Amino acid sequence: MIENKSYNQLAEHMKELKLIENSLGILYWDMRTYMPSKGIQQRAETVALYTKIHHERLVSKFTETKLKEISNMNDLTDIQRRNIELWQREYDMEAKLPVDLVQKLAVQENITEKLWEKAKAKLDFKMVQPDLEKLFDLVKQKANAYDSDKPMYDVLLDLFEKNTTQDMINEYFSTLKVGVLKIIGKCKGSSIKPDINSIKINTSISQQKQLSKFIMNFLGMEPERSRIDETEHPFTTGYADDVRITTHYLENDPMASFYAVLHEGGHALYDLNLPSEHLWTGIGDGASYGIHESQSRFVENMIGKSPEFITHAFSKIQEIIPEYKRINVSDFIRAVNVVTPSKIRVYADEVTYNLHIIMRYEMERDLFSDKITISELPQVWEEKIDTYFDLKLENEAEGVLQDVHWYGGGFGYFPAYALGNVYDGALLNAMELSIPDWKQQLKEGNGKNILEWLDVNVHKKGFLYDPVDLIENVTGNKPDAAAFIDYLNDKFRNIYDF
Repeated sequence: MIENKSYNQLAEHMKELKLIENSLGILYWDMRTYMPSKGIQQRAETVALYTKIHHERLVSKFTETKLKEISNMNDLTDIQRRNIELWQREYDMEAKLPVDLVQKLAVQENITEKLWEKAKAKLDFKMVQPDLEKLFDLVKQKANAYDSDKPMYDVLLDLFEKNTTQDMINEYFSTLKVGVLKIIGKCKGSSIKPDINSIKINTSISQQKQLSKFIMNFLGMEPERSRIDETEHPFTTGYADDVRITTHYLENDPMASFYAVLHEGGHALYDLNLPSEHLWTGIGDGASYGIHESQSRFVENMIGKSPEFITHAFSKIQEIIPEYKRINVSDFIRAVNVVTPSKIRVYADEVTYNLHIIMRYEMERDLFSDKITISELPQVWEEKIDTYFDLKLENEAEGVLQDVHWYGGGFGYFPAYALGNVYDGALLNAMELSIPDWKQQLKEGNGKNILEWLDVNVHKKGFLYDPVDLIENVTGNKPDAAAFIDYLNDKFRNIYDF
């Protein structure tokens, strides 16, 4: 690395901002896991203060001056130039936000999210609706502050997935929807009818914690750098040597948490394996939310739900939960991979999951184009769950209250889940060229080479590339939803014999 005083000063300054972000992540983790419920107002104000400090330091005269000093220097490496590009991008965006809006958003996000938990428990959207409307208005103010000339929803999409627009999402999701609906039709027409109820048995929390430990060991999660806790909605937070995942245990469905831990473990591996030489710099981050979701969904589905991994893991699962000894491995594989309509996104199968994301994308898109209002969300949700899945909701916890994202201000996040699937189709094709016998390796209990491939080709590249550029760099092609549909067809053709 070329020595450059101004660059080094800015790098140290930006590291301090990353440390503040990391602290905010831990405050969020504590709020969702162990914080006393009456502490929410105090915590919201604390988060708002830290957010204000972060904002003011990011848009300070010091940041502006140092960026100007180094922006036109010639004696910089490619790594330094990429960091400067990312820091400049971050500064330019944040400088557009008034500090009072930053604080109001931080407070309202925390209050609304905590109120969402209560509303979900009471099955009553109206408990949280007024606060969600306040938060939605603040998010619109944020989008307009960033760029009033672009559609608000495009601005928000870009925050989660750089250079991604509704036009791109529409193209991806059009291919996804057509392909997924065809596969669902083939599975429905098959004579094979997996029994999902066979794996839904009463299981103690202690048994499920043993399953979680088994997964953490398989993934090579170091206990000195990671931990697992319980919360209402599973999530992952942290960075470098302190990464934390959470899960939600259901007493009558142990496989729900089993796969939630695999999913969050995929996120955690990305955070733990970011390039150590670039930590606390721009390149030391993950490339995007969609790339992050590609890693979690690759581990959860392409590894964890593969017949080969299940064949390997089944004896251990039976050892921990003896009731599963009455099921043979073939029936267990089919039950885990059953394609069936579900009301709940996080427990949806690998195929129909994409429709859950598409319907949420459509609602977000319509909210920001004033086609629907916050108050209409429960009814629109019911209509879409009927249209896409032919299901009827029993309560609002199964509908508009099931996900935390909107109540934490995360409008624009949902598409990242399906983008992760799109990216995974391309990544899997590339990985198979390097590890053609990956399925046999999984069957033998060896996931090391697969995880190392993901580490080298995705994790260790950090934010060296924007998301689409990263996929093209790794695979030689731009992402295309068709590759993911091909993967689904190959997998479920064997499971459903169509």
